[in-house]
Amino acid sequence: MSNERIDGYQLFCLIVLFLFGTTIFLDIGSGAKQDAWIVTLISPLAGLILFTIYFQLHKKFPTLPLTEYVRKIWGNFLGSIISYFYIIYFIYIASRVLRDIEEILINSAYFKTSITVIGICMMFTLIYTVNFGFEVFARVASICFFLIGLTILIINIMFIITELIHIENIRPILAEGWKPIVKELPLNITVPYGELITFSMILPYLNKQTKIFKTGMMAVLFAGLYFTLNILLLICVLGTDVLARSSFPALKAASFIDIAGFIQRLDSFVIILVVFLGFIKVSMFFFCAVIGMNTLFKIKSSALTTYSIGGIIFLSSIMIAPSYQKHLDEGLEIVPYMLHIPLQIVVPLLLLLTVLIKGKIKNVMN
Repeated sequence: MSNERIDGYQLFCLIVLFLFGTTIFLDIGSGAKQDAWIVTLISPLAGLILFTIYFQLHKKFPTLPLTEYVRKIWGNFLGSIISYFYIIYFIYIASRVLRDIEEILINSAYFKTSITVIGICMMFTLIYTVNFGFEVFARVASICFFLIGLTILIINIMFIITELIHIENIRPILAEGWKPIVKELPLNITVPYGELITFSMILPYLNKQTKIFKTGMMAVLFAGLYFTLNILLLICVLGTDVLARSSFPALKAASFIDIAGFIQRLDSFVIILVVFLGFIKVSMFFFCAVIGMNTLFKIKSSALTTYSIGGIIFLSSIMIAPSYQKHLDEGLEIVPYMLHIPLQIVVPLLLLLTVLIKGKIKNVMN
């Protein structure tokens, strides 16, 4: 990837599509019931803070990815260990997102298809994409941004036309106070905003470094606004009880659309969106794992690294949990506190503090 470059527009598209991922199809913040939209409205503020931390670290080492500058800051031994953990983290989260896609496809369209078959098909496509390089991937993502945005807009208009929206479902506001909202925030901050740590591996390949901060902030705010509108729409269409019980509420809501018995079954379009957005998110983690592996172990970019990491992601997605419910429980109760918070928040914050303290000491000694 050393000779590959992306521009500001492509960065914006990548950040938005990455944040969308599978998030817009899941019941984010549903634990707060009809106040879930408040959770999605507050979470982007934390997302802006996290992106600022990642950007400040990037400013100190503009030509290096995360797995390289952590070694500059904390030394080769400790830095290499932390870098290795990040590579494992990227692979692990890629396998979790791939499992989400596999389960959505099995539960919605491919009832009799083995999860292994779907995983193999997805993984070969992912490997093919990664082998083409990040610049090509960014160009395709920028084209998909328009098509995906248009499709989402059309589906939302259909909800309005079919009069499925019931405003009374979002009342009463703050019926149980702020406690349910605060309880939901850690999960909704780490996923998806904390996952922007992946862009610490990508930012060195931006053409114009001056556009990074502004572009990132706009993308986070744009995604946060859409998440809020999306969850409001789902609450109004489904109600809090159905929203909480449904594994894939967006699919459930889209299945209700019926215009004159002619326009219906739009959940098929939602499935297509799931595949596209999930594919982009897995690809991002895949790219980061490959970049980290190549830089940490000084390996020349080759298909061997890509196929090896791709194989690990595929096998992990199958073996990660015996059932989808176990997969969800792990993702909601263990991963945010054992992995997301330490690697998305604690380590970057400590890295930035170390850099600032070293800078102060250096200035005093000079």
